[in-house]
Amino acid sequence: MLTRDDAQRFLIGALAEFAPDWEPISDVGELTGQDPDVWLSGVGTFGVILRHRSTNALKVLGRRAGPEPATYHRGISHLVLKAYSDRNTDPVRRYLEEVGLARESSGGRPMFRAG
Repeated sequence: MLTRDDAQRFLIGALAEFAPDWEPISDVGELTGQDPDVWLSGVGTFGVILRHRSTNALKVLGRRAGPEPATYHRGISHLVLKAYSDRNTDPVRRYLEEVGLARESSGGRPMFRAG
């Protein structure tokens, strides 16, 4: 498991690398299934509120619903953040693309070559 401070540090690093237009406006916090509005990604899910630096659009990670005009998305797994801390950036990049924070990769080079 990650500490809240480590989760915050890793998420801030991932945002700087893949979604620099977004910034956290709340602390990253671990979510529990006791709240019915929480949107978990499994055990060890973290949530945070993010704001776009120029448009002020809001994204809430880890909640299913709430006041408009924010959009709501599942939380980020501690496994995704841990992979990022180990410099395996693919899981966090894919998560950020899924929730609309990072641009989808264009495919670029294939990961493996045949032959």
